Amino acid sequence: PKMHNEAAAAMDGVAHHPFFLNENATSVNGIDANSLEITTAEGYVRLYLTIFSQVLAVYYGIAVFMHFVLPALVPVVSVQGTKSQSNEDTKRDAFRSFLPLSIKAATLLIGETLHRAGWGVMQDISLQEKISTPAGIASMLACVLLLDIYHDTWFYFSHRLLHRPWFMKNVHWMHHQSTVPSAFTGYSFHWIEALMVYSNAIVEIFLFPIPFAFFRIYELWMIAIHVGGHCGYEMAPFVPHLGQSLWWLTGCGKKNAQLLNTVHHHDIHHKHPKYHFSLYFTHWDYWLGTMHQDYVKRHG
Repeated sequence: PKMHNEAAAAMDGVAHHPFFLNENATSVNGIDANSLEITTAEGYVRLYLTIFSQVLAVYYGIAVFMHFVLPALVPVVSVQGTKSQSNEDTKRDAFRSFLPLSIKAATLLIGETLHRAGWGVMQDISLQEKISTPAGIASMLACVLLLDIYHDTWFYFSHRLLHRPWFMKNVHWMHHQSTVPSAFTGYSFHWIEALMVYSNAIVEIFLFPIPFAFFRIYELWMIAIHVGGHCGYEMAPFVPHLGQSLWWLTGCGKKNAQLLNTVHHHDIHHKHPKYHFSLYFTHWDYWLGTMHQDYVKRHG
């Protein structure tokens, strides 16, 4: 389907997805299908509410599954031994996550609106078309890996900034109230922190020539990674990102595993805030001296 059809369907529930587009649509809820422009304030509101509903569904849906459902189905062991998050802290984190999630949705709206206005390097082709050839598949995999590296780098250095005295005292302390994290802790933080962390999505559209339709998919998947990284029990080697997949494909070697983040790796950060600032990979922690020695002794 063509991108102008995608714009027309974007405000129509699940029909916004490029797999379910109306070939004959020209204007839906304030979006001009032929120009990719949102033509009314109502169009912006509807687009934002669509994105926000998806963000909420992914975050709270996965958090409920990982915090309540999965531990009831299979035995899980807390990375902090016998400790688990109190019900009060879980409720607090779930409530606090709502405002950051609304900001996350706003950054995605800005990124998509900039693209429709002709800014950035994202491509006006469908995801199906992009991966229809071996070269296209290779290009997409390369972009995803580079996106992971980019997000990891942005997170590491913005996270280091949040640990500077003023930011720690006035902003980041909120996230560190959870010394025993849960799946609901992932986005439980201050709105200023949300702006710092989520603004990478806006910069992203100027760096990566991915299909427009993939932009939101990738960013929603990022939410799942943050939820899983705080779940309180170890997910590795089943962390759903490309680096983990490459580890599987290269033979599951211990040396390569040292380069990948784990739930235990980030949990140490909540107990020892001077260490472990990364998201996907561990190279920045190794290179810049923020790797905790207990983790090094255990994992090499």
